[in-house]
Amino acid sequence: MFDALVARTQTLIATAELCIPLTEQAFARAAMSRLSSRHRTTHAAGSLTFLSGPEGMGKSFLARSAIRDVRHQQPKLVAVIATAEELAEMLSAADEQQILADVLELFHGLHILVCDDLQVLEGRHQWQNLLLELVDQLNHNGTHVLFTCRKLPGELREFSPRWISRCHGGLCTTLPVLSRDSRIELLTRLAIGRRLPLVEPSELTFQWLADRWPVSPRELSALVERLVSHCTRRSVLVDVKFLERWFSESEPVENLSLDAIAAAVASEFGIEPAELRSRSRQPGLIVPRQCAMFLARELTGRPLEFIGHYFGERTHTTVSHSLSRLKELLPHAPTLRQQVQRLQKRIAELRREDCA
Repeated sequence: MFDALVARTQTLIATAELCIPLTEQAFARAAMSRLSSRHRTTHAAGSLTFLSGPEGMGKSFLARSAIRDVRHQQPKLVAVIATAEELAEMLSAADEQQILADVLELFHGLHILVCDDLQVLEGRHQWQNLLLELVDQLNHNGTHVLFTCRKLPGELREFSPRWISRCHGGLCTTLPVLSRDSRIELLTRLAIGRRLPLVEPSELTFQWLADRWPVSPRELSALVERLVSHCTRRSVLVDVKFLERWFSESEPVENLSLDAIAAAVASEFGIEPAELRSRSRQPGLIVPRQCAMFLARELTGRPLEFIGHYFGERTHTTVSHSLSRLKELLPHAPTLRQQVQRLQKRIAELRREDCA
């Protein structure tokens, strides 16, 4: 299993694309430079870096790019990139077979470990303990350990105090949501790199996309890929007029606006749409706002951070918590469940009208 992780990591590093530097990533990129340190010795403590940020912001991609850069200087460097779940499952199986010490020994020569998606271990205390045992050993051996997580250390639920202390003891950095200017820059570079056929000048095209798609780097990259594929098949050039037609014809789900959802929810609950979007914590607005965010996520697939920004929430974790609370409430609230079902049908009708 360990050898398979090393081999897979080498493939991931070899195929990593060039990282496009963006303003919001500056501190995180500086933190990644710790991976290039040559201080690893038997008696030197390792370093721990904690990189957080919403899904799709490029945490794992940034880590792979950083390791690739280090490998150019240190060709013999041994690195492993794995999810927290993969590592915990491997250690748990070894513990059941009473060979945990032997498996831990396999990591002795490791220079860098990237452990992705630490948040999946919330509430799984046995897995947390096993992974922490590995992390402590790696730290003793002088290995660099990088965690990626969708939450900040203090936001992790049902994690032991020892774990939170280890995370806070390292260098903590985050990848925030991209600004409009950064989205435009990223779209421009992706389009050039992937040879998207454009009508020049193209500035208005990228501005239009950045305004319509305030989403993560991963989603912007996927969007450019779809455009390239479509344009290659049809031999067309991209400008704002083309995009308006293309979105209306081929992306009806994304055409469903949050304004339309907010208006439908507000009508159902007898409030104003502006109240849903405010930061007011009046009791009468909490459930309607949760319903609006739930429907926005379910029917548009928009990122949590974007939905949160629209509905007056400060972070994507606040939205995630609100959605969890609503899902817990619905089975025990038949009237509310009927309201949500009515809204789903009503909004589906809006979508069909948009496609007509």
